[in-house]
Formats: sequence, C-alpha cells, structure tokens
Amino acid sequence: MAKTTDYLPNNTRLDQIQIAKVIGGGGFSIVYLGKMIKSGETVAIKEYFPAKLAKRGNDMKVIAKDEESETYFKQGRKLFFQEASILASLEHENIVKILGFVQANGTIYSAMHYHQGLSLQAYIKKQGKHRSEKFIRSIFIPILEGLKAVHEQGLLHLDIKPGNIYLRQSASPIILDFGAAHKLALSADSRMFPVVSHGFSPPEQSKRKAKLGPWSDMYAIGATIRSCIEAKPPPSAKERVKKNNMLPAAAVFCDRYSKRF
Repeated sequence: MAKTTDYLPNNTRLDQIQIAKVIGGGGFSIVYLGKMIKSGETVAIKEYFPAKLAKRGNDMKVIAKDEESETYFKQGRKLFFQEASILASLEHENIVKILGFVQANGTIYSAMHYHQGLSLQAYIKKQGKHRSEKFIRSIFIPILEGLKAVHEQGLLHLDIKPGNIYLRQSASPIILDFGAAHKLALSADSRMFPVVSHGFSPPEQSKRKAKLGPWSDMYAIGATIRSCIEAKPPPSAKERVKKNNMLPAAAVFCDRYSKRF
C-alpha cells in the first residue's frame, strides 16, 4: 500500500476533476474523494499507483522505482487504462460506474460515482460471524449478477473479497476495484505478476503460467461467503493445496442454513 508521502496534495486539480482528500487505496491504487468541476458531483477518484513498483517524484509524477519495475509498471498502466475504458461503457447496477478518466502525472485517474456506505469487510468486522441466510443472499445474488456482466465483457475481476464489495446505504451492493482485472483472452505469457489476496484467491492465481477463467472469480466468491459466516478469511489456497483441513460449509453449518442454501 502507498505511503502517505505518495498521496497527492488536497485540492489538486486534474483537468475537470478536483481532489479533496485521500479516502483509501490498495496495492495498485490510491483512492481520493473529490468532485467533477463542471457538475459539482462528488466522486471517488482512483489513481493507478502500484506501490511495489512505483514512487512519487518531486514533480508529482508517478514513475517506476527502478529499471526492473518499469516494464511491469507500464504494462499495468496500459491494462488499467484498457479496463477503465471498458468499465466506463459497462452499465450494471452492481458494478461501480466509471464517469471518466484522465491521463496526468505519468499515470491514469478514473472518476467513479461516490456512494455512502461501507465495505463488506468493515461490516463483518463490526457485526461478527454467523450472518443470516437472508443477508448473504441479499448481498451475493446481486454481486453474482454484476460478476456475470463482467465475464460477458470478456473480463475477469481477480480480486473478489469482502474489501471489494461495497454495501450502499440506499441500494444493492456493488463490486469495486478492478485494478487486478484481466481479459479472458490474455495469454499466461503476457499477464502481469499475479495479484493474490490470501484466503480469497484461488490456487491458479499465484502461478505465473496457470490458466485463469470465470472459475477463478467463483472460488473467490465462495471464500467471501465463507468469511461472512465465520467472520475471518479462509485458509490461503497455498495452505489448502498442501493440506486441506477446512471442512465443507455444508457440513459445518448445516444447522444454521437451509439445505437449499
């Protein structure tokens, strides 16, 4: 994750977008709260900033840390732009909507609708384990519909986890953070370094040459549902491949949920 010294200053203007403050981020991006200058609409602004590969220069430009990182940094920036372009045209109520993007400071910024609410991760931490069957259905049926739309566009999300599912106050949940997304047709040889969220990513995602597909996202969905029930991440795929001690949810929680579930 980026250091505070990597953040853009408050009130930075990027074309028709103005940044107010930092509100979050992850391994591939910094997220700011801001507004569209013409309309005044409040937006979330995501800056491509892969912390392991990049640094902020004195002129605010985002540059690769070293020569070894430069190829991956540029490849990631290209993919970020490609995926932002596709998502900007993707209309689905359960996928974060991109309003536009700007190229500046040697990187890419995407502006998205900002919604009041909290992540599923924050909700689980607050509420504890054993979420009801009704709650789980209300979250994951819409999320699966959104994910289906992503797959139909020839994309994989590849980072489904509680932190990337956002529970809006006045609407159904949405999928966030497509920073790890890949095209289904992308060959194993041309993929970037693997993005792995321990406990949620499938075994094949940590292997450079392994084939990825919609099943990779579905593994993460199952792991995320399990985390809703137990209020903790499942064991990592790497651990489970070595020795799988995790009992099936259908056996462990059969007294709490219906057989149909």
